[in-house]
Amino acid sequence: MDIKEYNLIVDKYSDDLFRFALRYTGDEDESNDAVQDSFVTLWEHHWEVGADGAKGYLMRVLYRRLVNRYRQRKKLAREEMIPGENYNPHNDYELHDSIEKMLTTLPDTQRMLLLMHDLEGYSYKEMAEMTGLSEQQVATYLYRARVKARKYLTENR
Repeated sequence: MDIKEYNLIVDKYSDDLFRFALRYTGDEDESNDAVQDSFVTLWEHHWEVGADGAKGYLMRVLYRRLVNRYRQRKKLAREEMIPGENYNPHNDYELHDSIEKMLTTLPDTQRMLLLMHDLEGYSYKEMAEMTGLSEQQVATYLYRARVKARKYLTENR
């Protein structure tokens, strides 16, 4: 991949990556940083990644960055007992709030796959390529996420 192809990839995928990161983090600055870091990583490995595989590579890198960042925040919150860390003033609607809380109860992989499929519209095959899981594993994780989501939302209405 040369610089011209790289710039085309940045133009083509940056908005999609940002929307995905924003849905996961809820924070524009953090989302911008994660997307930018993903593109830096792509450039650092541009000789290994062809233009055809760039989107999948970027999504894998972004996914891993977001999960790692989430785990760091979660660990910090546990250690420092930060009250109201998950509070977001934009969550004024009860259903939206319930969904946000439900998402935090899901394991990282299930939450990410649920967001990728139901909000971003990725296929099982695309998600498998991005996460390094098999399509069967993607289907299993999604099924388990939906069962847990349904149970949580039914019990917490």
